[in-house]
Amino acid sequence: MGKKITMTLPTKITMVRLVMIPLVILSYCLQNVYEYMFIITSVLFWVASMTDYLDGHIARKYNMVSDLGKLLDPIADKVLVAAGLFILIDGDYIPEIKYIELIFATIIIAREFMIGVIRQVAALKSVALAADKLGKIKTASTMFALTFLLLSYHSGTVFTVFRYIGFVFFCFATLFTVISGMNYLIKNFDLLMSDDIRKNKEDKENKTADEDGNLDVCQKQESEEENK
Repeated sequence: MGKKITMTLPTKITMVRLVMIPLVILSYCLQNVYEYMFIITSVLFWVASMTDYLDGHIARKYNMVSDLGKLLDPIADKVLVAAGLFILIDGDYIPEIKYIELIFATIIIAREFMIGVIRQVAALKSVALAADKLGKIKTASTMFALTFLLLSYHSGTVFTVFRYIGFVFFCFATLFTVISGMNYLIKNFDLLMSDDIRKNKEDKENKTADEDGNLDVCQKQESEEENK
């Protein structure tokens, strides 16, 4: 029999977040069926977002960090945010400024791809990169923005206020997306370039050695011809 796989509590919470993502999408798809279904969509998204804080808090406090959790947690976060952004684009939640959801969503998703590549490179070099404060601010503001914007589907006055609050958070989140992304890239630039620098140095040294070796061979041949 194969070895039984056990999951820690934080990993189970992360799994719950993954399961809630299709529920958020399903709820959005049913919003035309029931007038206030968008409230359920927003609540589901908010609960899923809070599990991100909860699983991280429990893992750190009780030292329950696992390899599976470290793999699934960032995936769940990125898919949840992407789902929220796709809903905003499809539903045109900010009609006052055309294409603003698409522009901000592209910036946020592009940053996530960049960070993912940097972490993958770091992992290949056996280096662990911890999340910084700017990244945490970006994540929190993005979750707040999406929650308030998902609450603004209705045209009522209260929900319009929610849209303005969500838009402010959305701008704030996009700003910190750019700042945290640039900060992350600058901090880890040497890590990204280290192999290239070392490889170029080694290639240069090997080239110099080959040239010296060829020069020695030529000098030896010339010496032998003179002795003849």
